[in-house]
Amino acid sequence: MFLSVIILAAGKGTRMNSSKPKVFHEIANYPLLYHVVDSIKQLKPNSFNIVISNEIAEKTKEISKLYKDQNLKFSVQKKQLGTGHAVKCVKDLRYVNINDVTLILFADTPLIKINTLKKLVLKCKNKADLTILAMQPEDPKNYGRVMLKKGMVEKIVEFSEATPEDKKISLCNSGVMAVKTKLLLDFLTHLNSNNSKKEFFLTDLVDIFVKNKKTVVYHKCDYEETLGVNDREDLHHINNIFQKLKYQNLSKNGVSILDKNSVYFSYDTKIGKDSVVYPNVYFGKNVKIGKNVKVKSFSNLEDVYIAENCEIGPFARIRNHTNIEKDTRIGNFVELKKSKISQNVKISHLSYIGDASIDLNTNIGAGTITCNYDGKNKNKTEIGENCFIGSNSSLIAPIKIKKNSIVGAGTVLKNDVSRNTTVFRKSTLVKKKNMKSK
Repeated sequence: MFLSVIILAAGKGTRMNSSKPKVFHEIANYPLLYHVVDSIKQLKPNSFNIVISNEIAEKTKEISKLYKDQNLKFSVQKKQLGTGHAVKCVKDLRYVNINDVTLILFADTPLIKINTLKKLVLKCKNKADLTILAMQPEDPKNYGRVMLKKGMVEKIVEFSEATPEDKKISLCNSGVMAVKTKLLLDFLTHLNSNNSKKEFFLTDLVDIFVKNKKTVVYHKCDYEETLGVNDREDLHHINNIFQKLKYQNLSKNGVSILDKNSVYFSYDTKIGKDSVVYPNVYFGKNVKIGKNVKVKSFSNLEDVYIAENCEIGPFARIRNHTNIEKDTRIGNFVELKKSKISQNVKISHLSYIGDASIDLNTNIGAGTITCNYDGKNKNKTEIGENCFIGSNSSLIAPIKIKKNSIVGAGTVLKNDVSRNTTVFRKSTLVKKKNMKSK
């Protein structure tokens, strides 16, 4: 079977009230469009087309670079004249044999599951000429209604065209469909804009197929899968569902999350089993955590790898290509940036470590700062194994502190330290007698 996929991404999204195209608003720190493309690429389509607006055209290089293995093609819908018109904008749609299928879906439905799409495509290939994805929400709202006759789809009535009797029907259309490609090409020309919106509705294909004695069926899925984003309230609601699903998946895989309502996950957050996440933790993009790790409250993690048996936080901020090896303790009010922290290192409190490497078994005292920026460049700090850095030390990079060395508390250090050396800055205590009051 030659599978073609068309993602409709040209909607204006005016209700978002944003200068950013709707499909680039994010769920779990990931654009809506990319959620959908990630699902679709698992189907390994032979043809992959995204219908975009002029506003998104400048993003095509970025999208193509991210999905360079997918051979994506883009079709521009210059005027938004409906879903049917959007599909008509795809110029390179083709088929090899009569059983080839085209899957059409929307870029703003990030929760749709790959298994649902597989079943939809297979049902179209094996049992129908057109298969629509249907659902039954508790409140049908403004969805188009699916009319059946003897279990087959007879018609879809858009809400704007529905009568009060039509609106009593609970089976609703999601807008997603799989259709035999040859028939899609044959019947697209039959669409017209004779409706209240003066748009070309893709759903009118159902009526056209039925009149031409073609088989139209439906596949039913969970309502939440089909939720789309129209405004920021929708974005918030769908993000909450995604967070719930992420929590369920992590819990199933052996992670303890003490308060699911206060932890925020990114789409790609990975956490090993027997790890514990305390309340009020934020996971940014590209966070990978090993087994048996504790992430304590009010920690903010982004772009970091944390190996097994570590303890992080509370109030830790870790970011920008940081790698933490096993059995390490990163304590409260510690910030790490672009650093490699080796095994069994302790940075227990009140420190900034940036552009640094710290070797195993080293202890960093409270208030230690790597002074990595000289006003022009970021410079590197290297601390060897088995070192002890005393409290309130300022390490002025670039600097190397070799293994088994000690830096005394309160030292401002700007020169390299050789191995097995103790350095400190000695100050003299000045005592003055208080002036007697007259």
